[in-house]
Amino acid sequence: MVTFTTTEMALKTGSAVPAAALLSGGDLLVRERERPVVSTGFRSLDALLPAGGVRPGSLVEWLAEGDAGPGAGGAASLAFAAACRLAAASGGAASEQARPRTIVVVDRTGWFHPPAVMPWLGDERRLVVARPSRDDDEIWTIDQALRCTGVAAVLAWPRARVGRSTASRGSRLGGASQQWSTAMRRWQLAAAGSGAVGLFVRPAAVRGEASWAEARIAVSPQAGGTLTERRLRLTLAGGSWSAITADGQHAVEVTLDLARGCAGVPWPAAAVSGRSGVACRAS
Repeated sequence: MVTFTTTEMALKTGSAVPAAALLSGGDLLVRERERPVVSTGFRSLDALLPAGGVRPGSLVEWLAEGDAGPGAGGAASLAFAAACRLAAASGGAASEQARPRTIVVVDRTGWFHPPAVMPWLGDERRLVVARPSRDDDEIWTIDQALRCTGVAAVLAWPRARVGRSTASRGSRLGGASQQWSTAMRRWQLAAAGSGAVGLFVRPAAVRGEASWAEARIAVSPQAGGTLTERRLRLTLAGGSWSAITADGQHAVEVTLDLARGCAGVPWPAAAVSGRSGVACRAS
């Protein structure tokens, strides 16, 4: 079997070489960095992210303590709050009709309860919940949702070992870790093509696996919240384009308003004022 490079094939066929095919890795990195950045709604989280926010067309992993089960220690709630901001801000100054406002939640576990987050959505954003029953269906659903230009964000918590059942049937993708890496690469390409953002909640145990996410954020719950607030500690745990060493030293704390899905009153300020309520702040 003979293999030709893109340039060699173009010379043999007499066709022009597409400009995109000649981009170097450095040029691709510059293109990635030139994408607009959307705030997550949490100033401290924006400061922690390498881009200063979330880039449309990228992936973000949220690494939760334990097995990333129901609730994932607040990681899923924080990711959904970020998805709401993406749905509200997507499109910038573009046509209002063209702005993607839909959030897709791929919930294989059955944990997600839509009525709990309806107040977070407002009037402009739309929510779609998919509940696949198999590994293949879960991978395909995430892929198709990320390819849709009308989708602002896709939130999912795929299993730590994606494709376990397909691997047992002799899947051509090989072992579980390889299938996860392959699936995530597909998702990254799908997101880059449409401008959607993939938000994946996964257990911290997979931190050593390869990832195509632009940023990986470790999320751990903190004591001291209220019935309507959740305090979380966020640590930069890696990322494909990050120049920051994920040494565990880059960490911040955020307060999530569970009633409104936005940033709550910072804990020290709430303690000093004696307030138990919450308030939203734009960032």
